[in-house]
Amino acid sequence: MRAHLGLSFSALFLVLTIFSAGCSGGQVVSQQERLDRATAYSAEKDGDALLVWIDGTLVREDYPNGDSRGQQHILTEISMLFPVLTLLANSDEEFDLNRPVSADLPAWSTTQEKATITWSELLHFTSGLKATGVGHGDVPMFDEALEAPLVHAPGESFRFGPTAVQVLGAVMERSERIKQMKDRLFQPLGIPGGRWRAVTETERASSRRTALPPRLFDGAHLTPRELGRIGRLLLNDGRWHGEQVIENVDRLTEPTPASPAFGLGVWLNVDLSTADSLSFWPHVPERILLPRGQDHLIYDGAPAELFMAAGRYNQRLYVIPSRQMVVVRLGRANRTWSDVAFLARLLEGTPQ
Repeated sequence: MRAHLGLSFSALFLVLTIFSAGCSGGQVVSQQERLDRATAYSAEKDGDALLVWIDGTLVREDYPNGDSRGQQHILTEISMLFPVLTLLANSDEEFDLNRPVSADLPAWSTTQEKATITWSELLHFTSGLKATGVGHGDVPMFDEALEAPLVHAPGESFRFGPTAVQVLGAVMERSERIKQMKDRLFQPLGIPGGRWRAVTETERASSRRTALPPRLFDGAHLTPRELGRIGRLLLNDGRWHGEQVIENVDRLTEPTPASPAFGLGVWLNVDLSTADSLSFWPHVPERILLPRGQDHLIYDGAPAELFMAAGRYNQRLYVIPSRQMVVVRLGRANRTWSDVAFLARLLEGTPQ
């Protein structure tokens, strides 16, 4: 009898937990209704695509403003995730993020200021390099990024911008890792490779006869379903159909003291109200994230382990491990977009 009562109380507790998780104003909000509300909000805010996977199943696919399933879409700053993942992609040994970039870039070894910059500092945007082109749409040539000056000591503060990613591109070009992006990352996921917007031709480049380099920072185009495969890869600890594509996905979501809510190419739902974020908050670009009075970087009501790749025009790739959920949202410029309002509808069914 005691065992029977214990089972009953456990079952009752589970039912109450599920009920409370889906309630709004005392009413149960079904998954269908939450999806409908999030879909309507995304469309209203100039959304072009919204796709939601739960437990590996595509439960919502919507193209409200003329896009289609097979249409490639500009991903803006989500693009930087792909060269980062290529660097971390499965190889003979795990890439050492504490290794100086100068070990792979001999030109920096002779420059005292840059010789000590580590890969971790570069990819967390705490290297101190001037974030060339922020606010103007400019992305530097690879060699221009290598020549960018330091504005503070490595590891001291967060500076988000294209320079660091284009430095990674310069190293990848020298080691032929740009070609490896297709072989190591896209092809294992069944992605043809998409297309990349090239760096705008400058006066320095006009005399050259070489092809302009890609905007690795913000120039990738993929279909929404292809971007969803990247998200599902990350949700599945770097595995795709039994193959270990990324050896250690956890490194993506590891912040540093100077970048407490940014990992490697992804933003983290960290509570910054108790963190020393003076070196971070002032340098989070409004064109990507507009603060909405939340303590957490993304949304107070979302699980702490939520992370997202994000870009201007409100491009989003959300990954929520505890919900086994991946969300792709792509659209156009709209300053009234709110991650808080969208996620409140998707996760709880409640407007914010």
